[in-house]
Amino acid sequence: MLDINFIKKIGKIAWPISLQSILVTLLGMIDIVMVSHLGDSAVASVGISNRIFFVILIIMTGIASGVGVLSAQYYGAAQVEKIKSIVAMAIVFSSIVLIPIVALNYYFAADIITLASSDNVVVGLGESYLWVTVPSLFFIAVIIIFENALRGTGQVKLPLFLSMLAIGINIILNYWLINGGLGVEAMGVEGAAWATTISRFIHLLIMLVSLRKSAQLVFPSLISSLQLNDRKRWGKFIRLIWPMMISFGVWSLGTFVYQLIYGRMGTQELAVMSMLMPIEGVLISFFFGFSSACSILVGQNLGKSDFNAAWGTAKFFSTIGPIVTLVLATILYLLKDVVFLPFQLISESALLLAEDVFLLIIFGTCIKVLNMTISMGVLRAGGDNKYCLLIDTVGMWVVSIPLTFLAAFYFQWPLFWVVVTAYSEEFCKALMFILRMKNKTWLRNLTTE
Repeated sequence: MLDINFIKKIGKIAWPISLQSILVTLLGMIDIVMVSHLGDSAVASVGISNRIFFVILIIMTGIASGVGVLSAQYYGAAQVEKIKSIVAMAIVFSSIVLIPIVALNYYFAADIITLASSDNVVVGLGESYLWVTVPSLFFIAVIIIFENALRGTGQVKLPLFLSMLAIGINIILNYWLINGGLGVEAMGVEGAAWATTISRFIHLLIMLVSLRKSAQLVFPSLISSLQLNDRKRWGKFIRLIWPMMISFGVWSLGTFVYQLIYGRMGTQELAVMSMLMPIEGVLISFFFGFSSACSILVGQNLGKSDFNAAWGTAKFFSTIGPIVTLVLATILYLLKDVVFLPFQLISESALLLAEDVFLLIIFGTCIKVLNMTISMGVLRAGGDNKYCLLIDTVGMWVVSIPLTFLAAFYFQWPLFWVVVTAYSEEFCKALMFILRMKNKTWLRNLTTE
């Protein structure tokens, strides 16, 4: 029998995270919609540039997720002061990681885009987009570190409110800078890039002021900053996050390789997948809060060494997630005509191709949500990051990417069947994740190690 109080607790944590994640994903889709009147090349350039940006962002998310895991367990163990030092270490570490990445972007952005498209217009537009947006990763890294720390302590509404404010600013700036007005000439794709960077800087400033004034538990103090020279804490922190960083990086780089494959199939195929990925992202984002709630609740139980409660929570989340996803995918398919309304300015042939792939993507999300819930919500909550890295590497790089490459270029299958082949990753990972979860080796209290 379901515990109503438990369901309410899940909802209280999950819905703000899900809504925030959906809004951020929609923003990526809005960028594409708002440049769609500029043609397939503009859509393709923003799509491939966002995918490159996404690869780096996900590596930063690996660091921030480590902060979330430790924050949840420290909060469960009533050791909240340690959260501040973890946040400070994560900000320093992420900044060190980003410096060479941002510098290299200025020299190799065009070369990377060329891997996905031989269209000179796409390459030129994408390069200018990346030159402007990649430095904003310094702002985003700090934002997501604080967001994950707040979520680990059960505070989910403040990150949502600040994100909504920043997204509103981004949309307004998008419209202004893409199309021009008030003395500013139309900037097109580069305008979308500047809108993104400016809004993220404003987001960071508002967050820092809000956390400082409200004296949040996660905001580093002078004492926590002085603890940055504690080698023991650095060692524990790095041992936890390096597998997460590499695992997230392996996965995000793999998603970029898929985009390279679609891009090499043609500009239209790249435009279609650039259009559909945000739609899939919205559906997945709906359950990001669900898996985050799982991670928070499991982590807090592990911090208390209540392993029975952690196991029961894990089973509940991994069972319900795919079922609800199937229901939502069915509703989304029935509303297909409404979903495609914003993309009517895209060429008719591209739109017809997108409709064929749409059904596959939304129902394939069911197994993606299962994998996300077990990986992010269960295994990583117990620090089982090395095994997650192994699963991501095998499923994506050993199985799926080679098969997808053969499907696209050796057998020369149409886009629909190439995307079908790409889902071999998810089925392979699902089997390994389920077996690992049942093994129960992830039931660990990290605060006592």
